[in-house]
Amino acid sequence: MAETKHAVVRTDNMTGTDVRSQLVSIKYMGANGETPTAIDNGNVLKVGDLLDGEREVYCGETPAAADAITDIVLIASVEVMYDERKKNLDEYENEAGKICRGYRLNHGDIFSVTAEALTGTKAVGDVVELAAGTKLNTAASATASTTSVGSIIAIDTVGRHTYYVVKVD
Repeated sequence: MAETKHAVVRTDNMTGTDVRSQLVSIKYMGANGETPTAIDNGNVLKVGDLLDGEREVYCGETPAAADAITDIVLIASVEVMYDERKKNLDEYENEAGKICRGYRLNHGDIFSVTAEALTGTKAVGDVVELAAGTKLNTAASATASTTSVGSIIAIDTVGRHTYYVVKVD
């Protein structure tokens, strides 16, 4: 039985790589906000309130299509795999109940994700927008009642991974 392939992310030119205040420690608590849930890198979460008893870890909520971009973070945790049988980036998943690293999205930021982090068409020039879920949606033109994140500016194949390069509006 083949294992599920997980999304891979690159933080090509993200503000959070140099400005630590643009990073968020976040724990995905599922659609109901109460159930610790696993999430792939390259997916997005809405930043909720601080978790009880924490001073730096926020509740990660499932985004809605019309959420404000300022409330959204791109999940891009360091890929540390404790299962020594796993060696590839597409085998990595942020485990349920673990704290993830989120990057706030700023105008001009550039990041890349594999197809597993996206829904919809995937072509240079496509609009990248929020959807009702943790994956970003891509479309030829903006969808009504959604928040635009940016657009695909390139498709980049590196080794065995094909990345969709997104520039944030």
